[in-house]
Amino acid sequence: MSILTNVLMVLLTLLILSVLVVVHEWGHFIAARKTGVFVEEFSIGMGPLIYAKQGKETQFSIRALPLGGFCKMRGEGDTGEEDEETAAEDAAVREPVDPDDPRSFSNKTKGQRFIILVAGAAMNIVFAFVLLVLIYLFKGANILQALGLGLTTTGKFGITIYQSLYMLVTGQVGMNDVAGPIGMVSMVHDFFQYGIIALMSFTALISVNLGVINLLPLPALDGGQIMIIIIEKLVGRDLDPKKANMINYIGFMALMLLAVVIAVNDVMRIMG
Repeated sequence: MSILTNVLMVLLTLLILSVLVVVHEWGHFIAARKTGVFVEEFSIGMGPLIYAKQGKETQFSIRALPLGGFCKMRGEGDTGEEDEETAAEDAAVREPVDPDDPRSFSNKTKGQRFIILVAGAAMNIVFAFVLLVLIYLFKGANILQALGLGLTTTGKFGITIYQSLYMLVTGQVGMNDVAGPIGMVSMVHDFFQYGIIALMSFTALISVNLGVINLLPLPALDGGQIMIIIIEKLVGRDLDPKKANMINYIGFMALMLLAVVIAVNDVMRIMG
């Protein structure tokens, strides 16, 4: 690829990833509002603030770095915006800002927190389904056929992702076969060459992937926080917030290490 093509593919990849992350956070936002949680800020992008508009309750903002976004809920933690921007914001157990605040995330019932946490992944899967339905409509299917095919393909994508994770855990495939955002640039280029329909299909696959990965029972992911809620429900008491936050922190650092390993593999694959 030429330098210009490389730049364009990087920008397109960032756009796709940002849209999918914003879709994910929008799921959290909708569920939070429906369950009565006060959402302090919903941002597109990270880093320095470029534009902000105050809604009835929530500040809607655009930030300088086109790297996804975040949904900042009251009571989700008192360490500030940095936790949101490092993707460690989805914690089911946090110290309440106000133990009597009925609109704090931390003070909501386990069922309500469960709904909020699941909603992000659910929105990614719904988004993928909508993209696939549009693809089948473009290909000439009627609405009922498109809905059926979209649902079937979304399910197949999910099964394929779980099968790939199983193969990774059991050693049937190695870390060298795993691609991250850097490796995704090359894949976006390949699908882009086949046209918009192929690129939409790839985007749908990545959206399902984002949803599935976020539901894995790993600390710092939505699934990890869901697991904590389930454990609390089973044992009949809440975990110590400090211990829960420490688990999340360790899990987040482990995920960052994994991201570095995948990025190094991507670079080595490109160079070699």
